[in-house]
Amino acid sequence: MKTIKSEMIKLFVLSGIAFFVVLFILYKSVTHFIIQQEFQKAKLLVDTLVYTRQYLAKVAPYVELKNKTFHPFSVTPAYAVTQIATMIRKNEHIYVKQTSDRVRDIKNRPNRHELEAIHYLEKHPNVKEFVQIHKAHGNIKSQHLFYVYPLKVRKSCIKCHGTKKEVPTKLYNEIVKIYGNRAFGYKLGELRGVISVRIPFDEVKENVNKLFIKISILFFILYVGGIYFFIKLNKEIIADIQKIQKYLDNNLSKNIYKPFKEQMNFRGFYFIKKGLNNAVKALKNYKKDSYKNLYYNPITNLPNRRRLLEILERKKVPIILLDIDSFKEVNYYYGEEIANKVIIEVANRLKDKHKLFHIKIDEFAILMNNDITKETIYKYTEDLIAKIEQPYKIDDYSIIIRFRAGISFTKKSFVDALSALDATRILNKEIVFCSEATEIREKYKDHLIWMKKLKEALEHDRVVPFFQPIVDKNKQICKYEALVRMLDGDKVISPFFFLDVAKKSRFYFDITKIMITKALEKIKQHNVTISINLTTLDMENEDIRKFIITKLQNCKTPSNIHFEIVESEDIRNSKEAFEFIKTIKSFGCKILIDDFGSGYANFDYLLSLGADAVKIDGTLIKNILEDENSKIVVKTIISFAKAVNMQVIAEFVEDDEVFEYLKTEGVDCYQGYFYSPPKADL
Repeated sequence: MKTIKSEMIKLFVLSGIAFFVVLFILYKSVTHFIIQQEFQKAKLLVDTLVYTRQYLAKVAPYVELKNKTFHPFSVTPAYAVTQIATMIRKNEHIYVKQTSDRVRDIKNRPNRHELEAIHYLEKHPNVKEFVQIHKAHGNIKSQHLFYVYPLKVRKSCIKCHGTKKEVPTKLYNEIVKIYGNRAFGYKLGELRGVISVRIPFDEVKENVNKLFIKISILFFILYVGGIYFFIKLNKEIIADIQKIQKYLDNNLSKNIYKPFKEQMNFRGFYFIKKGLNNAVKALKNYKKDSYKNLYYNPITNLPNRRRLLEILERKKVPIILLDIDSFKEVNYYYGEEIANKVIIEVANRLKDKHKLFHIKIDEFAILMNNDITKETIYKYTEDLIAKIEQPYKIDDYSIIIRFRAGISFTKKSFVDALSALDATRILNKEIVFCSEATEIREKYKDHLIWMKKLKEALEHDRVVPFFQPIVDKNKQICKYEALVRMLDGDKVISPFFFLDVAKKSRFYFDITKIMITKALEKIKQHNVTISINLTTLDMENEDIRKFIITKLQNCKTPSNIHFEIVESEDIRNSKEAFEFIKTIKSFGCKILIDDFGSGYANFDYLLSLGADAVKIDGTLIKNILEDENSKIVVKTIISFAKAVNMQVIAEFVEDDEVFEYLKTEGVDCYQGYFYSPPKADL
């Protein structure tokens, strides 16, 4: 556990490290600034010499020296700048030199570092300057900045440094006479030479170092003094904190609510003491209120669910759970205030010699005696419901409510009572014993098992389409139907086991997306027509509608996609589904009515949807050879479909005898095991 002392030590250590890091960074920054200043000084000096060269290059051709004591080339750029550099070295103690790897004046030849810079600038013609920091060497006795500026051959330079043909003969002879046959043959843009500058900065750096040492010593003294002050302060603070800790250990932690009376050194802790004393008062009140809030319902002041479960842990007795049917409608219609008054009146009617609990806003529990019989508890519950279902006179309203009851009698478990109460809705009964809910619990168990299997199958891409061929009269495949399957190892699981479970969860729409995506992949790969099942549930879901439209927009052959609408679901009352069918037809997709003849649909239904084909329900096809009624219905469907130019497809064609009969009746296409079962691939 952290302590103030350890945290303060850590703080001082970290702050000390931070202080020296900041000093180091500042020192480096100032040193860098000095170097930059020296760099700018060197650059300014070189710029001055370069501009001098440019000026002399312009005026030199027009100057004639009559005084023979001057050097013949006194006003030329190279000679003049070299002389200026010599003067700067003598007067300013800054090493400045104009040189070249092909010097005319041997005394001005480059040293090793200058030669290295010249070679670098020759290899990198786009580089405008060369900068290095050098230690003491040669005639420079301290650390210094080495700055080199390249001198490129300009047009004016060709007159003295061009080829023999480009240099005037008289001038050429004069140059050769004085300097020999060197520094000729340059071309425009080539590197003629460099101006190098060396500027020592040890003196400035030494002054900076002295200043930093003084600052460091000052701050170190302040730092040590701060540590001493905080250590002393820490002892006094800890003394007051120990008094508070002692009080907490001796009183509050043991639920002994006594005022805090010890005197403390710091005024800030006085307010803590006052706050603790106020907290003591609040705790006394809170202890009373929290028990009530924890174990009693605030509306009826009856014991709540938590209290009920604590009692049932110690004592197992029969339980009656009473639930108000559709109580939220009372809440919505009459408002919360009236609804609460109804609940209070219900509680008043339920008060009896038996123990009553209010466990939810619309749910009550009654604990019965162990010696009661099943028949007696049933009759008691029946009479109780009759009593509490009498109209309630609340303000100016007469309100009627209905109740259901779940009874845990033999096992005497609260969970069993809840199961019985849930079973009243499923069994549509007013009173249900927990023994009657066993079968329902098994269904819940199966539901959860299949839910888990489905979730795992979706996560591992084991929900896939199987494809069953649909053939014409000549048994030639004209299209396929995509049928959903789940893979479990080597087993292929029919949707009979998991599709209803999926419809009760968010997984259903995941299955729809998988089927559409994988069917479209097959269409793209094989250029075939595939029909996909759609339900009203799919078409009423905005996300699925957007998903399908996006897929159709990206599909090159939407006419190869057929959507089979399940006929048992009348979608004419669903505006979203009805409009969506129009939308997908606009892409060129075909609409088929699946299982026609099994549910709500009639012939007007086919026309209103603008269906392109009808699939006759398999229950009519299976027994068509023996059942006259099936023959009549099938003939009627075929006759109507032909009249309105709809294609007719027969499902569940199991053998050639049924196939031949349907062919004579005019069915267009056939689907069933007589040709092929559904397969994993085309």
